[in-house]
Amino acid sequence: MGDEFLQTIEDHLWKRQVASPGSIRGCSEEEIREIRQRLGHLPAAYVAFLRRMGRGAGEWFLGSDVFYPTCLELNAWAAETLAEESNPPQLPEDAVVFGMHQGYQFHFMVSSEGDDPPVYYYHEGGEGFERVADSFSTLMIKCATGVP
Repeated sequence: MGDEFLQTIEDHLWKRQVASPGSIRGCSEEEIREIRQRLGHLPAAYVAFLRRMGRGAGEWFLGSDVFYPTCLELNAWAAETLAEESNPPQLPEDAVVFGMHQGYQFHFMVSSEGDDPPVYYYHEGGEGFERVADSFSTLMIKCATGVP
């Protein structure tokens, strides 16, 4: 899995003045090990993202939980969100929740679905999981462009 998509993301963030080169901070190998210990197998595209910008990227995702160390808690928070529903879907055992917004919606991927797996979305009161992107990298590039 190449990490060319990360340069594309950075280019969009810089162009939109959402982040500057100095504001993009990656996770250390120790932090990535900690994330792996908590979540299990991680798709290669997500590991590349964590290495390059896993601790933050300026104002990108401001108001959402995406970056380390809160990423350690996202699977548990997603499970809590689902538990509050009357007939919730079941989060796959190898789900990797990588983004949550305000505690009522989240994005995840299933680690067994490849190195750059499809992305699914859930929001409180929804009817189930919706596949919103063919890959993690595609969704992240889309988010970086500011396209909803």
